[in-house]
Amino acid sequence: MSAQSSSTSVLPSLPPLHFIEDDKRTFPLLCSELETNIFSYLDWGDYARLSTVHSSLSHIVQDAADQSDEAKWTLVQSLLNGENGLAQNESLALKYLHELSGVQVRTETFDPTYEEVQAISPEDMDFATMAMKQIAECYLEGKGVDMDNTLGLAWLQQAYLHGDLEAAHNIAVIYEYGKYDVEVDIYLAAKWFHGSAKAGNVESMAEYAMCLELGCGVEQSDEQALEWYRKAAELGHATSNFSVGEWFECARGGLPQSDTEAVLWYFKAASMGDEDSKLALKRLHEIARIVVPGWASTLNV
Repeated sequence: MSAQSSSTSVLPSLPPLHFIEDDKRTFPLLCSELETNIFSYLDWGDYARLSTVHSSLSHIVQDAADQSDEAKWTLVQSLLNGENGLAQNESLALKYLHELSGVQVRTETFDPTYEEVQAISPEDMDFATMAMKQIAECYLEGKGVDMDNTLGLAWLQQAYLHGDLEAAHNIAVIYEYGKYDVEVDIYLAAKWFHGSAKAGNVESMAEYAMCLELGCGVEQSDEQALEWYRKAAELGHATSNFSVGEWFECARGGLPQSDTEAVLWYFKAASMGDEDSKLALKRLHEIARIVVPGWASTLNV
């Protein structure tokens, strides 16, 4: 490997790499240049060193070294999955994920400081929260680090505190099903579903509605359950449309019994691919053919 002068470099922030096409042969290195090149190489950052693996990575590594979050993310995924000519190295990927996240988890509180939250610029926030969730996955699954479900949950909470609604939903699911050896806690699950639902996560709206319907982790309430099912349905959640239709058919949650309304909600859900709604329309076919003419051909059932 040899380094050219910066005046001839197309990418001046890194010493250019010399490959003959895509094989691993390099231009001869003169003995007089050996010491200079070795010390130059040692001064490179991790991203630059990684680019010597294969010439196809040069643009990714160059962008990463120039602080491109997208390139850093690509590099992380390559290290996690052993792609793009890089050997799998989960611990190194985790190191770069911490850099992308822009925050640290303190095991005493698991909360970032206000200054840390403010320090991440809006344009960097998407990759920062993606990194936080990926760090959480590493701790939860033991990728590049010993498994630690407490830290995994803490990093998911970090992502939520930085505005990622999916992270709150993921926390709720972990508590609901006891994933990653976390003890099942229906109350915490309901709490996190509720927080995520209030912030606008559609999946959490549907899950929280079910919690209210069944009295799972919260006080049972048909009226509140229906309210959340409707919110999720209006935002395009298929099974919530089915649930609203079912409640009209059964006159639940203070609704009047109405097969006509039920059919309309079932048709919306079926149009989104919900199989239970297709079966419900077949069961109510006499009403469905009047309320939604041609529904069967429209849905190909």
